[in-house]
Amino acid sequence: MSTQETNRGTYNNVAPERVRWEVHYPAFQAGVEACLASVMCSYTGVNGDHSCENNWLLQGDLKDRMDFTGWVMSDWWAVKNMSKGLSAECVRSCQEAIHLGTRLFLTWTISRALARTG
Repeated sequence: MSTQETNRGTYNNVAPERVRWEVHYPAFQAGVEACLASVMCSYTGVNGDHSCENNWLLQGDLKDRMDFTGWVMSDWWAVKNMSKGLSAECVRSCQEAIHLGTRLFLTWTISRALARTG
């Protein structure tokens, strides 16, 4: 739902449901109908939540309402809290993103550190 590249890490796109379904979602719906295997969530926020950590966007609209059965991949560092280091909050953030349907591709170093922290 990103409409611009500038400030993409801090930008929050406010889009009411009608605008999402009439403007932003038709291309995604066409992809789902064509058996698209994956989508990528972005850096930007959508209605106050980062797109890679947005339950109603990923689970509600994409998977439940559009019947998307593929996987969601995070854009490079788009899952917030990753840049804060491998703290307990980071581990929780990764677990939550995975629970919400985001497939995380992590570097070997981060993957090992996450495995050590539980």
